[in-house]
Amino acid sequence: MKLKRKIKRNFKKIIQLFNQKEIVAVEVPVDTQQILKNKVAFISGGSGGIGFAIAKAYLKSGCKVIISGTNSQKLKDKCSQLEKYGEVKSIMIDFTDSLAFSRNLKKIVNLFGRIDIFVNSAGVHTENLNFWELSPQEYDRVMSINLKAPYFASIEIAKYWKSKKIPGNILLISSSRGSEPAWSPYGISKWGLNGMVKGLAQMLLDDNIIVTGIAPGSTATPLLGKKEGDNIYTLDNKFERMVLPDEIGIYASLLASPSAKMLTGEVIHISGGRGTFDIR
Repeated sequence: MKLKRKIKRNFKKIIQLFNQKEIVAVEVPVDTQQILKNKVAFISGGSGGIGFAIAKAYLKSGCKVIISGTNSQKLKDKCSQLEKYGEVKSIMIDFTDSLAFSRNLKKIVNLFGRIDIFVNSAGVHTENLNFWELSPQEYDRVMSINLKAPYFASIEIAKYWKSKKIPGNILLISSSRGSEPAWSPYGISKWGLNGMVKGLAQMLLDDNIIVTGIAPGSTATPLLGKKEGDNIYTLDNKFERMVLPDEIGIYASLLASPSAKMLTGEVIHISGGRGTFDIR
């Protein structure tokens, strides 16, 4: 058995020797203020807490940004707040319809002439949470928005990039719940999203499309009833505080940049240990 393994290893080395390519070092940007310069990002759920923070971070990094949501007045207000950081536009898209992004892709592209980055931050929690009484309708609602819509949107944007030969970047916002035992539609959908990051990364790598994910812990956003200046104390992690949206924005900028290509397929936990070594 040892001899067979040794022969196999040596044979593999010989194959690699004949298949060698010349690879030169890639310059890694160090100016984080311009890490996304000349890029255009589309952020679903960009009017929400995490999506808004990512939009702000991208604009500060030199990126043009398109945010989407379902409330026209809220989108208008968020754009007004973001304009001081850079060029931003908005479009109404309802991710309860899994094909809404596909139908609107041409309109989205026309806003700035291209898209380089797709961030899926649209998502919902399970309402009226009761394991024994959960309705199929509620299960379908959560899974449709959290998993089905980003799946088909990712395929559609990948087709666009492939046809235009654009080296694209997909960032899916998951949750630390996606690494913990799951019985609610929300937790199950985030498990699926984490798996999708790895699967899409594998499928799209040959087309120079990078796919990564961020799994935040409990984050101080309106979704959890928090606004700026509120107490962010929590027992959800050992640091006893919620994650700040701007913390997620910092890592979202890095993951969408050329510096993070070697991270493709990774889901980065920003959770104070939740979902990594600490479980609820």
